[in-house]
Amino acid sequence: MTDDWNDYADGWDDNSDVRYYASRAFASLDEHLNLCGKNWRSKRVLDFGCGTGLLAEKVAPHVKEVVAVDTSEKMIAVLKAKNLPNVRAVHGDMLAGNVQEVEIGFSGFDLICASSVCAFLPDYSGAVAVLAGLLNKGGHFVQWDWQASDEGGFGLTLHQMKAALEAAPLGSIRVERIFEFNSDEQVMPVLIGAGVRNTA
Repeated sequence: MTDDWNDYADGWDDNSDVRYYASRAFASLDEHLNLCGKNWRSKRVLDFGCGTGLLAEKVAPHVKEVVAVDTSEKMIAVLKAKNLPNVRAVHGDMLAGNVQEVEIGFSGFDLICASSVCAFLPDYSGAVAVLAGLLNKGGHFVQWDWQASDEGGFGLTLHQMKAALEAAPLGSIRVERIFEFNSDEQVMPVLIGAGVRNTA
């Protein structure tokens, strides 16, 4: 597997597993926050590590704006080609500060979501703290990531996720297994991690 996400952009949306993951993530997001309810119509959302925007396109009809950011130029190109009316697709690395549009509305979010992103970050806990700082008071952070076993392997453990959210610091924390994949007789569980920014 290549480390360059640009190499996956062309066929990403055709992958049934990728589409299933996005659908289950959106369903759990709606269940958690009633995203399809009218209270979200005036809200701003950041989709961090948005890829080709499979989650963003599900969220967008229910909110005022989705700012969708990814480090893969080709993934962002696929998203831009979808011409979603209230999705602003931005290429760059927010955590490194090299997003050209970073000064244009890159704060004051009511929701930040990160779908299958955080486990790939070199400093997961530090990233969550940065992202939490971009939330409005009462804003929500929600992530989905593969669950790693306590013995290791790729992904995040329940403990790692809970510790990062607490350190951010976020309140009203929820960390649990939310759905799973069955692949080659192997169960691959996915965790949801959610918290609320309580401080101004």
